[in-house]
Amino acid sequence: MLLALVLTTSACSSAVSGTATPLTGNLAVVNAPGTAAALAAVKTAAEAVFSYDSANPAAFDQAVAANVTGAAKAQLTALFEQIRKNPRPVRLTTTVARAAAVELTGGKVRELAVLEQVNGTTKGLATVAFTALEEGGRWRLSDIAVNPAQPSPAAHPDDGSLPGLRDSALAGARAAAGALFTTDSGDPEGSYARAEAVAAEPLLSDYRAKKATYVDAIRKSGTKVALGPDPMAGVVSLTGGRATVVFFTTLKVTAAGGTTDRPFTTELDLVREGPAWKVTAVRPITAS
Repeated sequence: MLLALVLTTSACSSAVSGTATPLTGNLAVVNAPGTAAALAAVKTAAEAVFSYDSANPAAFDQAVAANVTGAAKAQLTALFEQIRKNPRPVRLTTTVARAAAVELTGGKVRELAVLEQVNGTTKGLATVAFTALEEGGRWRLSDIAVNPAQPSPAAHPDDGSLPGLRDSALAGARAAAGALFTTDSGDPEGSYARAEAVAAEPLLSDYRAKKATYVDAIRKSGTKVALGPDPMAGVVSLTGGRATVVFFTTLKVTAAGGTTDRPFTTELDLVREGPAWKVTAVRPITAS
């Protein structure tokens, strides 16, 4: 069901002289009901327009008309051009496997989503950044970016507030991802040490137990791996000093033959230790 996000004076951060102060800024996670409603709406829209049955192409056109606006129409046309021209039968079903709101401001949401797609016996995953607008009580996708690289919203100060805690966790996740997933076969010990420094239990014990294996694998890889520009992250859950974050980047893998791009999506569990956030678990997102 598509739910319209309505910010009213009942959603307030404080009361001064009996007057409610509406929440402002990036409300992702901060306004939990609004975030859930927007995510549910985008899930419905995304699953509708990323599914396609060659036996009934009109249904796809109707889904696009109902759920898409602006630049996203041309983006979807380009994405599905080859599928629609395929002479073989296609019955593509898409479900949202993971989603996290990156930014929520009024009637606009930007989210990071992992789509699971099934066509017959073939399964695959795609990571997409969606922007959606609320128009006349209905959310419509306005921008679609596959394997996205987009700047993060301006961070709220780490001042003990919920927005500050959210953005601190996201900054911690991006920093930890840089340490965990950046490796250099020319410096395997240093690569391991950077990863160990951002790990907390139980991940820390696992790293230490397998140190020789990890160092040897890095050395033998013959590659240098770096995060791509503008990695994206969104908070799935945030409770006190613990957070779960969906993280995406296009890894830059450099070997003797040159540099290749490798899209990479994972889920990170984090815990706050003093001012720093450390990773307690890494869960690669795979097709079910």
